[in-house]
Amino acid sequence: METPKKSELYGSFVWIFSSIVIFTYISFALLGGKLPGVEQLLDFISGINEEYIYVAAFLSVFIEGLYFIGSVFPGTTLIVLIAILSQTGGVAIFAITILSIFIGWSLASIVNIFFARVYKTKVLAQQQDDDFEVKDRLFVTWLPVFRANYEVAQVSQGGRPLKVFFSSLRVKFFACTAATIGIIILAMIIDVNTLSNEEGFATLAIVALISLTVGVTKARSYYVALKNNEASRVRVESPSD
Repeated sequence: METPKKSELYGSFVWIFSSIVIFTYISFALLGGKLPGVEQLLDFISGINEEYIYVAAFLSVFIEGLYFIGSVFPGTTLIVLIAILSQTGGVAIFAITILSIFIGWSLASIVNIFFARVYKTKVLAQQQDDDFEVKDRLFVTWLPVFRANYEVAQVSQGGRPLKVFFSSLRVKFFACTAATIGIIILAMIIDVNTLSNEEGFATLAIVALISLTVGVTKARSYYVALKNNEASRVRVESPSD
């Protein structure tokens, strides 16, 4: 039986650490800590000149798309609110805002992949794994925080940085296209002024649970494979009757 690769365990740590950060953020906020929620974000966006709202969208998605940092930044909510409100400035402003979101998100990928490559080579002392298959997983990694975790995990596990980057570009293109349609529809049926902080924190809690589940599942799979491999080795080395 093939020995499980240590890089698979390192990949699980990426997801678990992200979930811990999000849970810590939520706990601090619920215990009275002064952290920005949906209500504060709405106040912030209301003060932005509509001609420059795409700059706020670019910065928001860039921060949201960064591993670790994006886990504690309510960027997805902010990005959606900005995109919805940008429609009041006309088609041109809305289109520029969506383009800014795609560019900012793509630049975040470069930072994540660079960080993961340094982490893999300098900290983990792992080599590139030519057998590692880079997969898009569009339907489970389209959310910025999941995509950031996945980018870092893939490179940490031995994936080629350039392949991981182009994979992310594909996912982000399709995600932005779908989000554009969804945002146009949301603007027609939702009054953003009725959103609350509690709803934002509830969404973050779901993200944290999913990240934790992915991390624990990957770690468990590694240790189960390691245990089975050890048992198989013992049987082979044991003298036959």
